[in-house]
Amino acid sequence: MDFSKLRGIIYLNNKFLPSKKAQIHILNHSLHFASSVFEGIAVYNKKAFLSDDHFKRLINSSKLLKLSFNKKLNELNKIADILIKKNKIIDGYLRPIVFRSSNSMSPDTEECSTKFAMAAWQWGTLFKKKYISLDISKWPKLSEKEFPIAAKSSGSYQASVISKAELNRKKFDDCIMLDLKGYIAESTACNIFWIKKNIIYTPKTHSILNGITRRAVIEIAKKNKIKLVQGDYRLKDIMTSDGVFLTGTAAEIQQVNKIKNKIVGTESLIIKRVVSEYKELLKKNLKSLNQISKL
Repeated sequence: MDFSKLRGIIYLNNKFLPSKKAQIHILNHSLHFASSVFEGIAVYNKKAFLSDDHFKRLINSSKLLKLSFNKKLNELNKIADILIKKNKIIDGYLRPIVFRSSNSMSPDTEECSTKFAMAAWQWGTLFKKKYISLDISKWPKLSEKEFPIAAKSSGSYQASVISKAELNRKKFDDCIMLDLKGYIAESTACNIFWIKKNIIYTPKTHSILNGITRRAVIEIAKKNKIKLVQGDYRLKDIMTSDGVFLTGTAAEIQQVNKIKNKIVGTESLIIKRVVSEYKELLKKNLKSLNQISKL
């Protein structure tokens, strides 16, 4: 899909504009210095899913990257609702982004102002198949000691983009990224879970983005009294698992059937339960993760 030819309406700098008129200059600071933060929000049946959590993270990400973003939660939700309606989105995707203006071509941002845009389009899931295969990336994920990992920022995806580009020459759908100590972190754009002896395992958050879907799965596990453990794990831990799945807004819950040359089981009853519960959440179209524990 060529997003430069996206039709419909985009919100930019407090205006709803035709997509072709929603433009920024080639010398935009964020384009050159990766000083932007964004979100990906799923839309189901004309409503943004878990939008409160996504917009809260957008606001927090802006603070971490020192962006002067002052829009409130209710205002962001209102913009999202208008965009969905104007673009006639039934099931799709929202992409809000906070970025700097074109008032600097150096790391100095004193002259820059903060800009905001949001787009919407019809879209399905990230992977168009029931099961996917994973390679192992040679590029590490940085930790919270080297990088504001809690921010969903453009800069934090650099290693992911390179890793994904290298996959294009191989027969894998995605890859596992390790942290600087060699522990499992996440995939290029998704969090990762695996099952072993009826326990769900997932990495700690010091080198990963604490995804909204990841947090939803943790809530599902609590609600269904499924034991879930977060820790530091090596590749050998996931290679001997009973089932593996990725989570993300665009990916939803995506099962894995192969890691490198190792076949991974796909019949885990726990994964089936998690998938079923997540689909129920989609039908209810919740606005916040806090609502899950109240169901």
